This record gives sequence, structure tokens and C-alpha cells, in this order.
Amino acid sequence: MSPATLRRRPVTPSRLLRWVDRFSGVPALVWGDLMLDEYWRCRSSRVSREAPVLVLEHRSRNAEGGGAANAALNLAALGARVVVVGWIGGDASGREIRERLRAAGIDTAGLLVHPTASTIVKTRVVAGAVHTALQQVVRIDRGDPFVLGRAERADLRSALTRASRDAAAIVLSDYGYDSVTPALAQTWISRWRQRRRVVGLDARYRLAEYRGVTLATPNEAEAAAAANMAITDERALGRAAVRLRRTLAATELIVTRGRDGLTWWGPREAFSLAAWGGHEAVDVTGAGDAVVATATLALAVGAPPHDAAALANVAGSVAVSRRGAVAVRQDELRVALRDGSA
Repeated sequence: MSPATLRRRPVTPSRLLRWVDRFSGVPALVWGDLMLDEYWRCRSSRVSREAPVLVLEHRSRNAEGGGAANAALNLAALGARVVVVGWIGGDASGREIRERLRAAGIDTAGLLVHPTASTIVKTRVVAGAVHTALQQVVRIDRGDPFVLGRAERADLRSALTRASRDAAAIVLSDYGYDSVTPALAQTWISRWRQRRRVVGLDARYRLAEYRGVTLATPNEAEAAAAANMAITDERALGRAAVRLRRTLAATELIVTRGRDGLTWWGPREAFSLAAWGGHEAVDVTGAGDAVVATATLALAVGAPPHDAAALANVAGSVAVSRRGAVAVRQDELRVALRDGSA
């Protein structure tokens, strides 16, 4: 589709609310890299005498499900009946992920414990002086890609067979830790599409290696890398999207664009939606998970592309209005649609 066809489309909240009504109880599967997003909140009051660095006084800790876990939490918060498949380590962080998913009513039977690897943990240290806003000062990532031997591959096949039996909406969440990979996923994608399941893909580093999904949801930087071309304006964005959609053999493509909202490409049309609500983003952590979860679920209940894109756009705006990877609830989506704000 030519970039010249790209246009803005209006959003009708009352129509979108009817699709939200259908979200409850939809069977959904999330397969991917589950991680723990950990936050250390600290007070900074002085510079160290040992080196030109801040001395931080630890005040509190909290943790949330990240990556595929956050996508699953978003689907559950929107009303879907969710099962997860992926790897964790046999450690406290893995147990914490399992507990948080179970607390949200998510089926964790497919949450597999790797015999040697540790759980993926991303620790964000946020700090500020008294009476000032906290700012992220450093992020510490722990965990390596999961190496799967014959036994692990067999366990994964069994988990996927069980988990996908009834799933109408399927989200692949690839953050590069090999719980899901293009090679592992290809046979499953083909099988699910033959059964008319909706398969949404959020892949951080190897997007262009996947084939045949219903929907892919990269941001501009990810789309540029996957299309192997710079995106400098809307015409370049259009050329990159056409190339990427063809490479992926994807039915639909969303490119999220931060403060510029998102753009959707499909087989018959392309359109852009401005960011919903007009608020400045507080924290973009987890916004991509909210977008892919909402768009995939909307398509699974029969929403046309424009409505699915608009719902994903609203969910993304709600997600960035709060700190941390916090799942967007169905009632929050309703309020944002009715109020016209995040």
C-alpha cells in the first residue's frame, strides 16, 4: 500500500465500548519471555567521597510482572481467561512471578522451571531528594537466554499443546531470552492460523524472522531495524511498513509512535491515530505489552482493524500515564473512552 494512502481516522468511543463488552471470558494464551520488573526506591542526598556518584539510601522495593508476564496480566485485566507458557528459574524471583500471575487468575500450568537457568529480572533503581520526583538512575538486568535441550523442548511442546487447545487470542512475546523464538514458533503459528486463531507478535530484536502472524506491533525503532532502513518521516515510515508487512507475511501491522500515537497497515487500508488523551507520558515501561494484548484480543472478538487499533491506542495511553509496567484494566479502558483521556 502506498504511503500516500495514509490518513487520519476518527474514533467513536461508543462503538469501541461495545467491543470491550465482549472481552470477558475470551480464552487467551501468552507464550514468551516472562520476567520480574523490580523497583528499588531510594533517597539521594549526597555525593560519595569515594567516587563522583550519588549515595542512595534504600527506602522500599516493589515488583511487577514484566515482558510476557505483563502481556498476560494485561489480557487478564481486560477480562480474558489467560494461560501462560514460558520459562522461569527455580528461584525466589520465579516464584514471585508465579504468585503474581496466579493472584490475577492466570493459569500457570505452562510456567516451566528450567533446570539450570535463573529467572529474568530487571531491577530499576529510582531515586530523588526529599520532596522531588523520583527518576530512574540505573537499570540492572539479570538472566541469560534459556538453552533448551531435548527434555526442555518436549516439556514446551506439551505445555503449548495443552495451553493452546481452546485459545482464541494468542500473544507471542519475544524479548530475546529464547522462551519463544522464530524457529520454535513457526510450526505453531501455521497450525494456529489454519484454525483461524488470532496471533499477535511483540518481538524486540528478531521481528523480521517471524512469518505468518495475524498482527505485529513494533515501535518505530524496532520497525526500522527489522525493515533495515531509516525512518525519518511518514513517507519513510510507510515504505518501511510495506516492506516489513511483506517480509512477515502478516495480515496487519501496527507501528507505535510514542507521542504521535500509532499507525496501522492492513491489506486494504492504512491509517494513523493520534495519541489518546493528550497527556505527557510518565513511564513507557510495559506500553508495548498493553498494545499487543489489547489489539490481539479485539481482533479475536471480531473487531475490525480500525476499532482494534483505536482500542490498543487508548490502552497504550493509559499504560504510559502511570509508573511501572501496570496492567490496563477493563474498567480503566472504559473510563478513558468515556472521558476522552488517559
